[in-house]
Amino acid sequence: MGSRNHDRELREARASYIGAVRRFDRALRRFDVSDIPMDPGPDREPYPWTAQHVALVLELIDALTAVVGTRRAWDGMRREWLSPH
Repeated sequence: MGSRNHDRELREARASYIGAVRRFDRALRRFDVSDIPMDPGPDREPYPWTAQHVALVLELIDALTAVVGTRRAWDGMRREWLSPH
């Protein structure tokens, strides 16, 4: 019974990771097409970011953080589990 539960937990962890990767992919694509000025520009003041630019960057950070967290959780479950047999 423990093995079946662990298998289900592994499938759920994998699905969570895949979901996080897809979310990151969507966030990265939105960032890519946003034309956010990453170059600081020639003057003392950088090119301005809009509130939407900031939201896109924060979304990207959150999405990447979720990828790392879900992958580490899934990796840990695969490495640390010992069969009850």
